Amino acid sequence: MAHGLSKILQDRLGLHLLNYEIPEYSNSIKYSLGGMTLSAFMVLALSGLLLAQFYVPNPERANQSLHYLVDQVYLGWFLRGIHFWAAEVLTVTMTLHAIRVFFTASYKNPREINWLIGIGLMVLMVTLLFTGTVIKWDQEAYEALAHFLWVAEQIGVLGLPLTEEFAQGVPILNRIYMAHISLLPIITLLMLGLHLFYVKFHKLSPLPHASGKSKNMPFTQHMVYLRWAGAGVFLVICLLALTIAPPLGQEPVLGLEITKPPWQFVWIFALENLWVPSLIVAPPLIILFLLAIPFVDQNKERYWKKRPLAMMVLVGFILLFSYLIIWGKITTLTHSM
Repeated sequence: MAHGLSKILQDRLGLHLLNYEIPEYSNSIKYSLGGMTLSAFMVLALSGLLLAQFYVPNPERANQSLHYLVDQVYLGWFLRGIHFWAAEVLTVTMTLHAIRVFFTASYKNPREINWLIGIGLMVLMVTLLFTGTVIKWDQEAYEALAHFLWVAEQIGVLGLPLTEEFAQGVPILNRIYMAHISLLPIITLLMLGLHLFYVKFHKLSPLPHASGKSKNMPFTQHMVYLRWAGAGVFLVICLLALTIAPPLGQEPVLGLEITKPPWQFVWIFALENLWVPSLIVAPPLIILFLLAIPFVDQNKERYWKKRPLAMMVLVGFILLFSYLIIWGKITTLTHSM
């Protein structure tokens, strides 16, 4: 009876398509970072859906609605904590996933397109982080938006759709909120689907140092591992939400600039202190650099010990951003928007 029901479900839902073979080494933390990032994103999406029931995307009430959620709604503080810490965990797992892909040269032929899609997903996640920071509408949010609007004004016609003048009568906070809960998630889901498709199409890249053919296992067995990894991610998020409250200030004082951005953006705060146009120049240069990697690095070698230049670039990139983040945290503001 049970076997017959299982057969019916497999025939109707196409579950048998998940029984393809993948390498056994995929059942490891470093090869499951992408799945862990997906788990954190799912927590973000579900908690965001619940948070949207309480949020008022209006400059006069946005901050108040979040304080009401945290202070008055049963377990509202925990819900917001889950959403905040899911974003923090996602940032870490996504970064580690990108480092692993670079380290194992998994961006090389024939996987260049999936590397480009992955960089696109990183840009989308950073944009979601930024818009999420703005819509809480405290002092930090207001100052982040002020910097964003300054950049939009400097790039002329290209930045016009991002300015307050583009849709007069509609608060820009409302437009940013709509992008945060609809446009950006929709694009992200489409690109995630494409990313996963190409992972299956090209299969996992072989171990760079493997001497022979690796053993295989059913993908369904890897799914069990991913479920445990996802449960671990969710447990970490819950523990952080229970113990550390995410920052939330009062309504902003317009015209004042006294805060620093979250750690994910504080590196550009450091560059901005050196040269204000870094706000405009640095992000596209970094994106172009990342997009160019599979086309510049045409060497077929994948083992890290035989890729000294690539490893120097990776270590240099990590050290540079670590230095900028630390410096951004301790440096003082030297200019004002």
